[in-house]
Amino acid sequence: MWISGVHVLEEMLRNRPDLIIEILYCRKDISNLIERAISHGISVKDTSRETLNRIMGYRQHQGVAIKIKHFLYGDFSEIIEEPVKNLSPIVLLDGLEDPQNFGSILRSAAFFGVRVVVIPEHRSVSVTDAVIRVSAGAASMVSIVRVPNLVGAIRVLSERGFNIVGLDAHAERSIYDSSLLHPLALVVGNEHKGMRRLVREHCRQIVKIPPLGEMDSLNAAVATAVALAEVSRQNTPT
Repeated sequence: MWISGVHVLEEMLRNRPDLIIEILYCRKDISNLIERAISHGISVKDTSRETLNRIMGYRQHQGVAIKIKHFLYGDFSEIIEEPVKNLSPIVLLDGLEDPQNFGSILRSAAFFGVRVVVIPEHRSVSVTDAVIRVSAGAASMVSIVRVPNLVGAIRVLSERGFNIVGLDAHAERSIYDSSLLHPLALVVGNEHKGMRRLVREHCRQIVKIPPLGEMDSLNAAVATAVALAEVSRQNTPT
């Protein structure tokens, strides 16, 4: 599996160099990182940007491609230890299945400044090569966290003062009539079944994106992007 980014490389060399198989790069200002990689016995190769574009399938790789044994997920316990005021909105995906949707959601999350996306360990999409390609580099910009129990994670966030908002096409309340101020956690359900009952019960608000045309719903990725745009609007000083 290939991932990208200078910061990602720095973190992996600091914490898990054993996961790195090979590094390809096309920039001269990371010689210190390359030297550290060589000291760990990692294969490195100076190559062209065009080669990196082809391998990664996107251009937002920051001139660094890292081949790893498996994807390194973030640690939920470390994230929640940060002061709440320092945390951007958190997105939780309840049983999302489609890698295309997942990759698109990661891209939207990175665009709107979301730093953490949480997924359950079981019965859920995971990070794959396809997800990384669709995300156009966002999988390396956002901390993707897997938890054994999504409801448990929601409970912890709620205890920390997060406003837990569930997105549901059949909700009664419009997202535009709801308070989405930070700290906020946005919950997005399965593409076909929506949120599970227990997850839904732990949301403080259930909101929908009201349709204006003949289509009555959006797919999970588009709905998440629209919701994050409204979150950004409400939390941006005028």
